[in-house]
Amino acid sequence: MKKEFDENIYTSISLAKLTLFAINEIANSGGECAYERVVKECFTLFPKRFSFRRYSEWPDGSRIKIEILRCRDKGWVTGNEKNGFQITSLGRRVAQEVLEELQEGMVKKSGTGQTRDRGDNIIKYLRESEPFKRFRQNKENFTLSEGEFRRLLVATFETPPRVLKQNLNYCLDICKQYRENELFEFLKECGRQKESLLKSYIKSKKT
Repeated sequence: MKKEFDENIYTSISLAKLTLFAINEIANSGGECAYERVVKECFTLFPKRFSFRRYSEWPDGSRIKIEILRCRDKGWVTGNEKNGFQITSLGRRVAQEVLEELQEGMVKKSGTGQTRDRGDNIIKYLRESEPFKRFRQNKENFTLSEGEFRRLLVATFETPPRVLKQNLNYCLDICKQYRENELFEFLKECGRQKESLLKSYIKSKKT
């Protein structure tokens, strides 16, 4: 069962320290500490600190990227996006201090907790979107604009391809979990039509 921490406690801890703690959790689990995994871990553990302000159901990957770099500047982690990140001995000591702060308010996550609420909100948001309504009416001739695609993923025209891909995958995962097959098909089609917006992300993964 995944841990959930008291938001009244973790909201008083710096973003850099919370990011370090998330990286340490990944390292302790033996997982690969890639950028996308850090985003997921930060948002899962501390949703109130790592979500968009206006759209709390979504992780703010750009903010987390900045905090990873701050952790590296402080000597808490090493590495980069291409090869992944590793926590240093100093970072582990700081992460232990963060854990001691967090344990004051640790609670167990219930089956109807915040993760389920976020998923419900995302499914509702996608179902009520104009592109999805058009998709249901005429799948064969369905098209959407770049602006619609970005709004669907709670993004602006300045949002980089990496974050677009991250948000798209996040939605696809939610649809899988909820067995929303039609929404899943819709998102896959949206991604296919706007593949050019994600090309720089795909290229960077191959280099």
